[in-house]
Amino acid sequence: MLIPRLAFFVWVLVSLISSAVGEDWYRWRGANGNGRVEDAAWNQDWNKEQPTVAWTCSVGTGFSSVVVKDGRAYTIGHVGTEDVVHCLDVSSGEVIWKFGYPAELDDRDFEGGPTSTPTIDGDRLYVLGRAGELFCFAAASGELQWQKQIVEETDVRLPGWGLSAAPFVIGDTLLLNVGEAGAAVNKHSGELLWSSADRECGYATPVLIQDASASGDGASKAILASGRSYLCVDVASGEQLWSVRWLTSFNCNAADPILHDGKMFLCSGYNRGAALFELGDGQDQPSVIWKSKEMKNQIHGSILYQDHLYGIDGDMETDARLRCLDWATGDVIWSVDDLHPGGLAIVGDKLLLLTESGELILAAASPAGWAPSASLKVLSEKTWTAPVFCGGRVYCRSIAGTLVCVDCRD
Repeated sequence: MLIPRLAFFVWVLVSLISSAVGEDWYRWRGANGNGRVEDAAWNQDWNKEQPTVAWTCSVGTGFSSVVVKDGRAYTIGHVGTEDVVHCLDVSSGEVIWKFGYPAELDDRDFEGGPTSTPTIDGDRLYVLGRAGELFCFAAASGELQWQKQIVEETDVRLPGWGLSAAPFVIGDTLLLNVGEAGAAVNKHSGELLWSSADRECGYATPVLIQDASASGDGASKAILASGRSYLCVDVASGEQLWSVRWLTSFNCNAADPILHDGKMFLCSGYNRGAALFELGDGQDQPSVIWKSKEMKNQIHGSILYQDHLYGIDGDMETDARLRCLDWATGDVIWSVDDLHPGGLAIVGDKLLLLTESGELILAAASPAGWAPSASLKVLSEKTWTAPVFCGGRVYCRSIAGTLVCVDCRD
């Protein structure tokens, strides 16, 4: 067991170093999976020096976010009769490689296209399609390493809008939100390690519980969203340890859980609301600290910064607004109702808000209130994908597939 544990600790060390320097946004919601970059050198004074749109590229219809590593940016979009994985040069926007696979647009109730985000792990790129297509590529060249149809292999149903969660790498395991409580494959070969019951999964990406008490490797448990609950599973075996019943309209649990200081924040849209739970040890059921209808994350998870939650409250098509809540109590600190937010990130102590109409706004991430310092129109199409920050560049993507790189380097 020494070698696997050593490999895991090397992975943790690399992850921590990457997040500290702010160089790579290699997975969904960044290096720490929380929508934040802790520290970065970049131009924050837009009144003194306005950032520029360095390049624009068309990547196809969809909601897939962007991941960035080693001078390359990756995303997925629907083009013609295919979903296409794009690898782009971050300096120029030029296509380094593309890979297409047959896929339906599947535009029931929304514009359609892929909704999951690729994951980079070392020199590999993992992609999960809405219908269960699972791929492993050489990240630099696009050479296909292995592929499979994970829904067919695990014999589980698709949720109403297909698979949306990003693949999640833990050591040698690739954890997928497929079935009631996930599935896992070997990241090197694609071999199925375990799967779960044939019930609808949710749309959120798995979140790791950093707890060394159970097995000594610090990575024994993860939380996944199903259509009707949030569940904790043992990563090695797939054993379900506990679940919190969490019912929403359309079985739509899309926001990732937030874990902090032994507590878990859950939030969903469609008037479901939010709750903060105390996490117990091992298989203990979480206990409720507070519940609230004051934050309802339909598709975007909130971001926790200095004991305050910043998030999009309400359904995106109707009354979505930007809000700040107190982590400990759930009290609303401030609310802005007329922004029409499309996505959010935090870089250092700054909020980066991308509006539905394509305006990128810079403001302090502060409970003192919403006080934007600058803005820049970067897109002219409907935008619901959160901005991504990496190496002083901000990547913004519209639903129609226009991807822009905003140069905010010092």
